[in-house]
Amino acid sequence: MSTIQLFASKGFFRGKRAVSPLVATLMLVIFAVAIGTVTMNWGKTYVESIKTDPSIGQKEQLIVIGIEKINTPLKKLQVDFLLGKISEQEYFVQQQKITGR
Repeated sequence: MSTIQLFASKGFFRGKRAVSPLVATLMLVIFAVAIGTVTMNWGKTYVESIKTDPSIGQKEQLIVIGIEKINTPLKKLQVDFLLGKISEQEYFVQQQKITGR
Protein backbone atom coordinates (compact mmCIF):
# COMPACT_ATOMS: atom_id res chain seq x y z
CA MET A 1 0.00 0.00 0.00
CA SER A 2 1.58 3.28 -1.04
CA THR A 3 1.60 6.52 0.91
CA ILE A 4 -0.93 8.06 -1.42
CA GLN A 5 -3.35 5.17 -0.82
CA LEU A 6 -3.04 5.53 2.97
CA PHE A 7 -4.37 9.07 2.89
CA ALA A 8 -6.80 8.65 0.02
CA SER A 9 -10.54 8.84 0.63
CA LYS A 10 -10.78 5.04 0.64
CA GLY A 11 -7.43 4.45 2.43
CA PHE A 12 -6.49 3.24 5.91
CA PHE A 13 -6.57 6.64 7.65
CA ARG A 14 -9.89 7.64 6.17
CA GLY A 15 -12.08 9.20 8.81
CA LYS A 16 -9.38 9.15 11.50
CA ARG A 17 -8.97 12.33 13.53
CA ALA A 18 -5.65 13.70 14.72
CA VAL A 19 -4.72 14.43 18.32
CA SER A 20 -5.26 18.06 19.27
CA PRO A 21 -2.11 20.19 19.71
CA LEU A 22 -2.86 20.68 23.40
CA VAL A 23 -3.10 16.93 24.06
CA ALA A 24 0.02 16.29 21.98
CA THR A 25 1.97 18.89 23.97
CA LEU A 26 0.74 17.42 27.24
CA MET A 27 1.80 13.94 26.12
CA LEU A 28 5.28 15.20 25.18
CA VAL A 29 5.72 16.93 28.55
CA ILE A 30 4.61 13.82 30.45
CA PHE A 31 6.96 11.67 28.37
CA ALA A 32 9.90 14.03 28.99
CA VAL A 33 9.23 14.11 32.74
CA ALA A 34 8.99 10.31 32.86
CA ILE A 35 12.29 9.89 30.97
CA GLY A 36 13.94 12.48 33.24
CA THR A 37 12.67 10.73 36.37
CA VAL A 38 13.96 7.36 35.23
CA THR A 39 17.35 8.85 34.30
CA MET A 40 17.71 10.71 37.61
CA ASN A 41 16.81 7.61 39.63
CA TRP A 42 19.31 5.52 37.69
CA GLY A 43 21.99 8.18 38.18
CA LYS A 44 21.29 8.40 41.90
CA THR A 45 21.62 4.65 42.42
CA TYR A 46 24.76 4.59 40.26
CA VAL A 47 26.46 7.34 42.27
CA GLU A 48 25.47 5.70 45.56
CA SER A 49 26.91 2.40 44.37
CA ILE A 50 30.20 4.15 43.61
CA LYS A 51 30.27 5.68 47.09
CA THR A 52 29.80 2.31 48.78
CA ASP A 53 32.20 0.36 46.55
CA PRO A 54 35.50 0.19 48.46
CA SER A 55 37.58 -0.14 45.31
CA ILE A 56 36.21 3.00 43.64
CA GLY A 57 36.18 6.59 44.73
CA GLN A 58 37.59 6.29 48.23
CA LYS A 59 40.85 7.95 49.13
CA GLU A 60 43.36 6.33 51.39
CA GLN A 61 44.46 8.21 54.48
CA LEU A 62 48.00 6.84 54.26
CA ILE A 63 50.55 8.95 52.42
CA VAL A 64 53.68 7.13 51.30
CA ILE A 65 56.49 9.26 49.90
CA GLY A 66 59.95 7.96 49.25
CA ILE A 67 62.82 10.09 50.54
CA GLU A 68 64.19 10.35 47.00
CA LYS A 69 61.01 12.15 45.92
CA ILE A 70 61.55 14.98 48.42
CA ASN A 71 64.18 16.82 46.43
CA THR A 72 62.99 20.42 46.79
CA PRO A 73 62.36 22.65 49.80
CA LEU A 74 58.75 23.17 48.74
CA LYS A 75 58.06 19.42 48.71
CA LYS A 76 59.65 19.08 52.14
CA LEU A 77 57.49 21.94 53.39
CA GLN A 78 54.35 20.27 52.00
CA VAL A 79 55.22 16.96 53.67
CA ASP A 80 55.84 18.74 56.98
CA PHE A 81 52.43 20.40 56.72
CA LEU A 82 50.67 17.14 55.82
CA LEU A 83 52.30 15.37 58.74
CA GLY A 84 51.18 18.13 61.11
CA LYS A 85 54.66 19.34 61.98
CA ILE A 86 53.80 22.94 61.05
CA SER A 87 50.56 24.93 61.12
CA GLU A 88 48.75 26.29 58.09
CA GLN A 89 49.90 29.82 58.84
CA GLU A 90 53.54 28.69 59.12
CA TYR A 91 53.14 26.80 55.87
CA PHE A 92 51.95 29.90 53.99
CA VAL A 93 54.72 32.08 55.42
CA GLN A 94 57.45 29.58 54.49
CA GLN A 95 55.87 28.97 51.10
CA GLN A 96 56.04 32.68 50.31
CA LYS A 97 59.72 32.71 51.32
CA ILE A 98 60.51 29.72 49.10
CA THR A 99 58.52 30.77 46.03
CA GLY A 100 59.05 34.51 46.37
CA ARG A 101 55.36 35.24 45.88
